[in-house]
Amino acid sequence: MKPKSIGKKSLNERRKSKPKYVQSVLQLGSKVIKCPKCEMTYSSTSLTDVSMHENFHDLHLRGRKWSNKWGSILEEESDSRLMTPPLSSPSRSSSDAFDNKNEYIVMIRPEYSNEVRATLEIMEVVNNELNAPHDENEFWSTQNGNGKAFAYVKNGRAVAVITMEIINSNRSRWMIYDSKKIIDHITPSFTLGISRIWVCRTQRSNGIATQLLEAARKNVIYGREVNKHSIAWSQPTESGGKLASIYNGVKHKSGKLLLPCYI
Repeated sequence: MKPKSIGKKSLNERRKSKPKYVQSVLQLGSKVIKCPKCEMTYSSTSLTDVSMHENFHDLHLRGRKWSNKWGSILEEESDSRLMTPPLSSPSRSSSDAFDNKNEYIVMIRPEYSNEVRATLEIMEVVNNELNAPHDENEFWSTQNGNGKAFAYVKNGRAVAVITMEIINSNRSRWMIYDSKKIIDHITPSFTLGISRIWVCRTQRSNGIATQLLEAARKNVIYGREVNKHSIAWSQPTESGGKLASIYNGVKHKSGKLLLPCYI
């Protein structure tokens, strides 16, 4: 080898051999704790971890701060149905339609990157809490997707979200509520699938989830109100299963409660 190459190698070796004092100090002084309210585990001695926890904690408990320019408002018509304009019509932001209201539902518009990014931040928390995959947002976040996302806004914060997609009938199944077992020999036919539904902790038990379900089933397919018994759930959690049992569970002749699901 040439002397010049040997010299470079020796210099690199000397650099690699230097002790990383800063890293050692951080490791020795770290203290990992778990927040009892948001259940996030983080290092209390790491400025980055503390900052991440503050953001996560605030979003988890109170929802995400939401601009009044984000989302297409779902207006309540005279027949009490929430409807939204077609994609070909100019969408009105919540600031245009609800200047004097502090509580409303919006549909996320894929062509507006700011509101999509804000919703994805919420979905990050949702998926962490549900231990769900983080790669199931394309159907609502792209303009050619086959689903929609909706947010419930209250006092300038998105306190709840739902994402719903159009599904093929061959994905439809019944699930026995108490055992969580899927019935394979019967194939029902459902139209929409609830991918995610979430309400921040301080706003739960206020009927917000049901309002989101009603808004979504009337607006995912423009001009068509889908019957609630044609909506399926994607592997509901314990709390999600309770909501499903009340919203559109069906009692079988055997006495068992069945939940509409999709795979």
